[in-house]
Amino acid sequence: MKISVQVQSDHLERISKVRKPIIAVAELIWNGLDADATEVRAEFDHNALGALERIRVIDNGSGLRRDEAEPAFANLGGSTKRTQNRSKDKRRLLHGKAGKGRFRAFSLGASVFWRTSFSSNGNNARYIISGSRAELGTFEIAEPELSTQATGTEVVIEGIERNFPSLEGDAAVHEITQHFALYLRQYPDVVIWYDGSNIEPGPIEELVSTYPLRQFTSQDGESVQSELTIIEWKIPTERSLLLCDSAGFALAEMPPGIQAPRFDFTAYLKSDFLRELDEQDALVLEDLHPDLHKLLEGSKDALREHFRQRGAEVAANVVEQWKKDKLYPFEGEADDIIEETERQVFDVLALNLNTYLPDFERADPKNKKLALQLLKQALEKDPTALQAILEDVLNLPHEKQEELAALLKKTTLSAIINASKVVADRLNFLAGLEILIFELESKKALLERRQLHRILANETWIFGEEFHLTVDDKSLNDVLAKHLGMLGQRSDDGEAVTREDDSTGIVDLMLSRVVPQPKSEEREHLVIELKRPAKKIDSDVASQIESYAFAVAEDERFKDTKTKWVFWVISNEMTDAVRRKARQKNRPEGILFEDEENRITVWVRTWGQIIESTRSRLQFFKEKLEYSADHDSGLEYLRKTHDKYLPKTAVFKKSDGAPDAAGSGAVSRPKKNRFLDVRSGFFPPEERARRSGATEQLNPNTEVDLMREISATD
Repeated sequence: MKISVQVQSDHLERISKVRKPIIAVAELIWNGLDADATEVRAEFDHNALGALERIRVIDNGSGLRRDEAEPAFANLGGSTKRTQNRSKDKRRLLHGKAGKGRFRAFSLGASVFWRTSFSSNGNNARYIISGSRAELGTFEIAEPELSTQATGTEVVIEGIERNFPSLEGDAAVHEITQHFALYLRQYPDVVIWYDGSNIEPGPIEELVSTYPLRQFTSQDGESVQSELTIIEWKIPTERSLLLCDSAGFALAEMPPGIQAPRFDFTAYLKSDFLRELDEQDALVLEDLHPDLHKLLEGSKDALREHFRQRGAEVAANVVEQWKKDKLYPFEGEADDIIEETERQVFDVLALNLNTYLPDFERADPKNKKLALQLLKQALEKDPTALQAILEDVLNLPHEKQEELAALLKKTTLSAIINASKVVADRLNFLAGLEILIFELESKKALLERRQLHRILANETWIFGEEFHLTVDDKSLNDVLAKHLGMLGQRSDDGEAVTREDDSTGIVDLMLSRVVPQPKSEEREHLVIELKRPAKKIDSDVASQIESYAFAVAEDERFKDTKTKWVFWVISNEMTDAVRRKARQKNRPEGILFEDEENRITVWVRTWGQIIESTRSRLQFFKEKLEYSADHDSGLEYLRKTHDKYLPKTAVFKKSDGAPDAAGSGAVSRPKKNRFLDVRSGFFPPEERARRSGATEQLNPNTEVDLMREISATD
């Protein structure tokens, strides 16, 4: 049977829109919890090209009885939850009371299905409720059938028109954690899974504090009570203030409106008055309600006072630890008020150093001591003490002191250290990348999109210094729209850009730079298709990258633009057929396809070529820095910088008792790379023999030629 919600269509369209897509998913999770679910899972299904195809939210709650379906879906604002405060069986606090959550699912996809199973008279029955964005407010409710399935509801969202990258990844998991942190603290038996991750606020909570706020009387004469809960996190977090009802259900989100250096936190302003404002559509931050303004000001005052106290506690603890470790540059007690004031100023500056230099806390004690003493001397405005510091802390020879002093006239010590660290990090990454790409255990386990792609998205310098990351993991249609935006054009006609087989392409990595020409509209893109090391570049892969290029060339929006497109496909090896195709007379080795008219070039490259070319670029700096990246330093860099994307193999696991990369002490030494001697930077004889088919005619200037090709203009 069909039912319709008896409200104006524009009202439904308004409530179906959400500022952040993740809010719509969160509302569906809340619906499962309100149905007494002990486990809720939010899952994201992708098609063969990696595009988001389906969103599913599954719970093991009590389901929705068939006789309750019609009133539940037909009465917006008339939900039975409005007359209840707690769930039927487990007596947990209810959250959704206005019936808006089901409509917000349509902000994610064109079609939504509710497959629900419920218990009645000792038997389980199952039926489906369906709706579409095209007929918003009209739902089709099927007749129930006997079922052996357990009770619960699965909400399926289909007809998804874009990828919604904000719904996936670590940031999304943490945002969902923020939304449900208070509820999970209150009901520890509840389990929520989001995108494969178990939502557990406890391990990443640093401190939880709750403060009652001052009571006041609203414009309507109502007594408004509220409280503020602050959760400080152990991990970097986008600070926010969530406006919640008294049970902690988030109704809206806004910036906290205070400064709190060194702290990552989420604040929860809780009041039933906020629920009333939301149901009256008065919870609009752009046009602030006078009573809401009072609530927000009270929460900001409480936040400021909380972090004043927390800042003082942290500062005292840090300074005390410096004194304990004999790093603090002052000795004994202050002799007078002047020295006491000087120490207070120093403490403020040193704590800022500790805050804004992420590696300072983990630095070697000698380096910490040097930095603190330099800061003290700079504060005292006594440059002549620099020589004593260098002799006492670093034991530098006299000639090196003079060289350093000359450099410091032109730059800063931190800049010198940072420049050296950049080179060392790049050398370490090359050593680590060789382990990922060539060691048998890791290359078999390495995944293309979730691991290799994510690592390289943060190390794009390896493809050439002139490129910067512009688009990461987007559909080809999004890439083109992004490019049109760069040219100042619009791309809002909704036309999808597809290949010849009508499928949408997925670009693994897109790098871009503006061609240095007098006319600013000229632009060029490098598009890279990454394949995991175990996958050879065969004819199918070559056809795939060529299809991307053809889609760009044939799209009418690019035919007359001054845009050059260079496509690479990269893996460990290529088949003989692809190698022969990439060795054509009168053109550089590696080109699979070239179209001068449409400014399209397609290249095939191996990781051996990429790594050796990059190492050559860094060789001069490596020699002058006297730094040798080896197997262990490569592993340590990967663990420290990209640990969450590493394959779960023995190669990347730390031995029992070994500290992680952020700690001190020795890092466990895995087995030596049997394919590469990363200490020397050369392939062993057996590896050269194995790889000779792919590299025997490799031009040593391949990278230079490629960059020259990319830089060329008509």
